[in-house]
Amino acid sequence: MNAAFASASSYLRQLAAAVKRPIQWAFLLGLLKTVVVIGQLALLALLAERLFVNGNAVESQLLLIAGLAATSLVRTIVPLWQQRYLRRATLIASQRARHQLTQDWQHKAQSGQVLAAADGALQLDPIESLKGYFSRYLVQQYLVVASPSIILLVCFYLNTVVGVLLLFSGPIIPVFMALVGLGAEKLSQKHAQQSFALSRVFTDKLRNITTLKLFNAGAVAVNDVAAAGEGYRKATMSTLRIAFLSSAVLEFFSSVAIAGVALYVGFGLLGYIDWLGADQLTLFSGLLVLLLAPEYFAPLRQFAQSYHDRAAAIGAATLLCEVNKADVSYSQPPTQSRIQKTSSPNTLYQWRGLKVNLSQADDAGGKPIDFSDNEIACGDLCVINGNSGSGKTTLLKVLIGLMPFNGKLTRSEQATTDIAYFAQQPFLSAGSLRANMNLFEQHSDAQITAALEQVKLDQLVANLPLGLDTKLAEGGLGLSGGEQRRLALARCLLSRRAVLIADEPTENLDEISAQAIRHCLKEYCASGHTVIVATHDPALIASATRQIRVVA
Repeated sequence: MNAAFASASSYLRQLAAAVKRPIQWAFLLGLLKTVVVIGQLALLALLAERLFVNGNAVESQLLLIAGLAATSLVRTIVPLWQQRYLRRATLIASQRARHQLTQDWQHKAQSGQVLAAADGALQLDPIESLKGYFSRYLVQQYLVVASPSIILLVCFYLNTVVGVLLLFSGPIIPVFMALVGLGAEKLSQKHAQQSFALSRVFTDKLRNITTLKLFNAGAVAVNDVAAAGEGYRKATMSTLRIAFLSSAVLEFFSSVAIAGVALYVGFGLLGYIDWLGADQLTLFSGLLVLLLAPEYFAPLRQFAQSYHDRAAAIGAATLLCEVNKADVSYSQPPTQSRIQKTSSPNTLYQWRGLKVNLSQADDAGGKPIDFSDNEIACGDLCVINGNSGSGKTTLLKVLIGLMPFNGKLTRSEQATTDIAYFAQQPFLSAGSLRANMNLFEQHSDAQITAALEQVKLDQLVANLPLGLDTKLAEGGLGLSGGEQRRLALARCLLSRRAVLIADEPTENLDEISAQAIRHCLKEYCASGHTVIVATHDPALIASATRQIRVVA
């Protein structure tokens, strides 16, 4: 058993522990269904004997017919109850798997590690592949032993020969299923990894489509996607081949066993054989064991189908569990980075030996940047300045948690959870001014108007015919560059976050827009918030209470 399989199995056991109660109820209902089926078939065999052997009239068997109808109704209702509990177990398990995955991403982002864009695919196929494990396999692995055992006891009571025949034919099927399925789990792991690899290759090409066009590398990209698709096709066909083979093995042995029971019962009832208790068979006992034989193999048949759900879940769990995540789900650089909570309540950020390798961060240049030891206190108007390309934006991304790094970084709770980010190119969607202001949080029109007044956009909006209902095109087209930045700043101010981080907020703006932004940043800091700005603006630098010089 390799480490990936052991870790995947442990991961599935942890999820199974969370759904123990609904699985137990589903198991008990499965046993109840088996007992009801035995009762229904016994009533049916008894009715046949009384009508065809004893010659009783149908009118005299109304009680027996009523019992048959009642057991048939219960046999229909019990599986519905069982599926209800299995659906609940599946929902709880998939929600927990998604929650653990999201928490893992948050932890890695806050630790300065880079998450690949294709990681989002883990929320789709891998977690969907877990559902069959909880909705079918988990309860069936117990029913495959308990239900046939109950039926086997009844068959031994009715006829020892039939009981022995079923006893020896039943275990043969799991043995051959195990032999056929020895490679199924490895194939399922490969299938899950190939599916994720296809998502990763396609997402990578989609993210870099502009670069591919610039370098005329479209044919190379198509070939890469085609190769990943071919690998996925081969893994899928290998998995299906095993599934069909195992189904054929199951059907063959179950059919042979049922045929053997039918021959024995038929020859015994017709009087062709009188040995091994065949002469003691009645229509009731013979018909009942004949009806029970398919029911004896039904749990085995269902288990064979659900066994592939287990193999698929093992394959998916190798992607989701912690031991394999470093190899498959994201690209983690070899870093000694650490993030800790600050010990001083007044310290927002503090770093020692901070270093960023831009090649690891998928950025341009590929050269390492060393940042001198420093810290930022709560309530600072901190300006990060330096020459173009020296690493100001890089430092901001490290502080936010969007870039991997080496060294030690400590930060307060506010610096982890209570941040507003004002980017160089603000994100504005195609929609109304109101919709853009309420993009992340909902605010009243009065609050929006007050925020727009702070950034000197109130007159502009008042002069628009539709006011806050004025539509913007994609990227904020319809407003000038300065108006777009001021609108984005107003959105940040409305959030009232404890920390506001701004990247070149006044670059390439007219003096009116720049002055409005400077004033808002200073006012925001004066109201008790922390403002961190990367800028070349001399006026902002002069207003700073703390300066951090970045040297390339």
